[in-house]
Amino acid sequence: MIPLTICIPIYNCAEFVGQALDSILPQTGDGFEIVVYDGGSTDQTPALMEKYTGKWGNLHYHRGNTRGGIDADMATCVNFAKGEYCWLFSGDDVMRPGAIKRVLEWIKRDADIYICKHTICNKKMVVSHEHPVLKPDQAFTVNLKNQNERQEWFRRAVKTEAFFSFMSGLVVRREKWLAGELPEAFNRSCWGHVARFFGLAASGLTVCYVAEVWLDQRGENDSFADKGLVNRYRIGIDGYHRLADCYFGHESIEAFHIRRVIRNEFSLLHLLKGKLYCFKYPQRENRQLMDELARMAYCDSSPTAQITLFIYFAMPYWLLAIAQLAETPLRRVLRAMKSF
Repeated sequence: MIPLTICIPIYNCAEFVGQALDSILPQTGDGFEIVVYDGGSTDQTPALMEKYTGKWGNLHYHRGNTRGGIDADMATCVNFAKGEYCWLFSGDDVMRPGAIKRVLEWIKRDADIYICKHTICNKKMVVSHEHPVLKPDQAFTVNLKNQNERQEWFRRAVKTEAFFSFMSGLVVRREKWLAGELPEAFNRSCWGHVARFFGLAASGLTVCYVAEVWLDQRGENDSFADKGLVNRYRIGIDGYHRLADCYFGHESIEAFHIRRVIRNEFSLLHLLKGKLYCFKYPQRENRQLMDELARMAYCDSSPTAQITLFIYFAMPYWLLAIAQLAETPLRRVLRAMKSF
């Protein structure tokens, strides 16, 4: 068995997948493979992949007839893999030089899942900042079967990356992956892999946070935002609330921390932006859904949550519009100040 497969599920990714492959392939050699599973792309992806497979013998390209969605396509991609571990990787992100060497060193520790750090970039891959996962930002390993260890992991979580949200940051033991399942309730939710891991936790799942940056994430290219901003919020907020309630129970410590992390990612400013979009684009955005998501995200009865909801519902449209007009100039001033 080979030690590592890079698994890349893609759909209409011809613009970026070449850059991803160029960052990965030179780091591989005999005993490594890259598996690309294409869920029926309609762009130039097949022609591009033909050029790459003709040059690289360890690159395997599989193409489905129809788009199965990221949950099913990710699972299909892992099914094609032969590595002991699978690094789940997005077709538009870029791997850091030396990353595979570091993965091979870390997997000797025999954890089931490794979560690495990453940077946030713009669409042209200009790095903005490193993205936090746990606090404190240091290597940490737990077995999610152990209640105390699991709750400590959840307490340290800063972003949903700690709960497996970011595919490219995950290196997974393939045998453990195959021991789980894609629940129908979470198929096409974008979180099928998260449900798989949460479902495995009760029988034992060793998770290791690697406090090292192994890749750069391409921003401004969210494929899940094609149905509008509010729907994108729904995927994150409703999706993780359902995961929390399903696997841990609404009143559990784990569910509380999942909700806390969701509020980290969907702040008052995010909510107000969603509300503004509902006024500006009523044919595309759903105000009723936006209000429901705001209540869901801030459902805990803390003073901060209640104040946030009050501001959200009380803020008039005209003030939101003025705030948006002021946002870009203010950001320019802040950037100028940072340069001195």
